[in-house]
Amino acid sequence: MDAATLPWTTILIVTLALVTALGLLGLRRKSDAEVLFALFCGSLALAMLRPWVPPDTGALWWIAAVGGSATCNAYWLVSRALFRGDGAVGARHAAVALGVAALMVLWRLLHPVADGTPGPLVAVLGALLDLAGAAMLVLAFGEGLRGWNPGLTSDDRRLRLGFLIVFGGCVLVGTSSRAITEMLPDGNTLQRTVTSLCALAIVLYTLGALALRRRQRQRHAMAAPDPVPPQATPDTSSSPTPEDDRLAAAILRLLEVEAIHLDPELKVADLARRLGSPEHKVSRAITHGLGERNFNRLVNRHRIEHACRLLDTSALSVLDISLASGFASLGPFNRTFKEATGLTPTAYRRRRSSDTASDDATRPAVAQR
Repeated sequence: MDAATLPWTTILIVTLALVTALGLLGLRRKSDAEVLFALFCGSLALAMLRPWVPPDTGALWWIAAVGGSATCNAYWLVSRALFRGDGAVGARHAAVALGVAALMVLWRLLHPVADGTPGPLVAVLGALLDLAGAAMLVLAFGEGLRGWNPGLTSDDRRLRLGFLIVFGGCVLVGTSSRAITEMLPDGNTLQRTVTSLCALAIVLYTLGALALRRRQRQRHAMAAPDPVPPQATPDTSSSPTPEDDRLAAAILRLLEVEAIHLDPELKVADLARRLGSPEHKVSRAITHGLGERNFNRLVNRHRIEHACRLLDTSALSVLDISLASGFASLGPFNRTFKEATGLTPTAYRRRRSSDTASDDATRPAVAQR
């Protein structure tokens, strides 16, 4: 492999990917998404170099073939961790990604020895690989759509919209350009350039998304509530463990990013399943890591905060707001709301309206010129 023959686009994306991978792995505390993205970037660098590594180079070819097999499958895991938080990638998801990687390595192993028209086995493996790759791309794209709801913050809406535009656009451009470049005399070179630029866009977007998530985690840590007094929290004899803190951050991500509290059927078991952790550990993280009295108090607090925003900013009826905030009926909503705020939802809205009108009346008039 001669570096002088590599296109500048390939050199650029390989350099960026390797620097990104090393930088992320060097972080002191890494999220699941950051670790997985480092894996993706390392694999991407090897995949981009692979066309310039001939099969007769032995170990070097094997490194490129095996190392470059965690691209679209690894990015599915990255997108899952990015939008669902730590703990969202379990053993079964990793097994699926590894299965696709094994299929890719097997195809690479058999394809170089195929003379002329590939044999039946190589053709079947190629078809399966195309299908698996397409499935990984669809699953990754779906992560940006999943969890889209009115409770998302403006940062998270922009994050998801950016993902859908950048990732979806790159997949569309890369797929459509392949059909066009196959008809051109120098189509392979052009296709590699397009692929490099698309990969560059995805890497840059994901770096920005991870930086946003890191800032959100820091804000969550700074805004974490003080521990509840011992009499309000069971089993306070021990301090929060690192696992408590990790699960607490993942729980906050699910509540504040995915707004899972808007599901009226949400239970501790659902939360534990999403986090891939036993229920008793999730309950402990809620009481020790987040300082909440119990699961219901935590969920209802977020529901009431969402309801207050809707009462302040929308003209929806109280019934509609109760349903939109995750309550199954109006009665429990009214009781919980009054317990939390000291007012009924109607009185809260009326007081907010009168406060706004009073502010408008006392605001100094602008002098006329």
